[in-house]
Amino acid sequence: MEVLTKDIQMLNASLIVMKRVYKMLGNLAINKAGVHISDLPAEVREKYSRKDGKDTIGLDIVAEDIISIGGEVVAYGGGHYSLFQRIYDISGVIITEERGRIPRELRIEHNTPILISDPVDGTAPARKLIEDFGKDSKNMKEVFAKAKQAMGDSARLTSSNSSVTLLKDNRIVFSIILNLITGEIYVAYERGVFVGHINKVTDVEKMKTRVRFADQEGLTMLCYTKGEKYQNNRLGTHLRFFPVVDESSSPIGPLRFAYLMADSRGKPLSDISIIAHNGEKIQEALPNIAVAFFSGGELQAYKLFCDREYHSYRAGMQLTPNIANSIYRGLIINTGLRLTFLNNHDYPSQFRDTTVIVPTANEAGVTMMRGMVERGFAMQIV
Repeated sequence: MEVLTKDIQMLNASLIVMKRVYKMLGNLAINKAGVHISDLPAEVREKYSRKDGKDTIGLDIVAEDIISIGGEVVAYGGGHYSLFQRIYDISGVIITEERGRIPRELRIEHNTPILISDPVDGTAPARKLIEDFGKDSKNMKEVFAKAKQAMGDSARLTSSNSSVTLLKDNRIVFSIILNLITGEIYVAYERGVFVGHINKVTDVEKMKTRVRFADQEGLTMLCYTKGEKYQNNRLGTHLRFFPVVDESSSPIGPLRFAYLMADSRGKPLSDISIIAHNGEKIQEALPNIAVAFFSGGELQAYKLFCDREYHSYRAGMQLTPNIANSIYRGLIINTGLRLTFLNNHDYPSQFRDTTVIVPTANEAGVTMMRGMVERGFAMQIV
């Protein structure tokens, strides 16, 4: 299949940026990684305080800076702000958890490069790792190494991570998800979904290991259920049809697709058969939609709708918008994404939706989702 040369150039440049994220976060001293934003100067607080009011720590700030402007060292070619102009000859927009949409004055058109990024997803778990392993560690690299040893195989599923997803021309160009504990980096793009170790990956076209998805059948679902609004949204969107894993009410976002993966022998990595994003923010859900889109038919994805009596709101926005207020319009391969919709708001907490991803081999899950489509509860997007 044909892949645009500039898209490959951009993807390889993004891989270099993510290598720098991994290296610089690993080198961060414990006190700098864990410092809370409330203990930083006023100008830093103003720049990086999250609109949703949740915690920001030094780890988040360093990752955001590297992804956007390139951090302190420009020898790597800078961050994505400069890459947009250098590769596509056009200015672009970056939307992150901490700073929102930058620059706000640039109107998004169909051909505007847009980078949706969660610089560090799983800040609270990262703070817990610092509490558990930071005392006798000199930097975050040592903390992550100790966490990997303590967590075992579960580190592949529940790790703090960093992700970037590029959108352009009303399409998904690629998504990169970096597991900060294991060093695994996943790349989803036109040729498929691949995995490698961040220290060894230099060029996407040299990545040869395809991600395998399990073929187990079942309806066990993983999604965010913490809080009354999210439980309400789960009821209204008919996610209640699926038994939810209670012990993980606040799962990691961009890395959630890992629960559907199989190991090298084809054995499932988890007992989860379906993953969902229950009224969650765009930067947490989009990497999973990208993985489904580029999975070569191994995964399917659906946008859900919510019954009126269950409508819930966060940051003034409905958790599950109707089609007119969503970036999804139908099968992405046919309709693309409605990227100009992103002009309406500035923060990821204002871009929300409810989506479900199910392996095509999971006949029970696919049958359930197709039934929901027939009844008008859902719309297939991948």
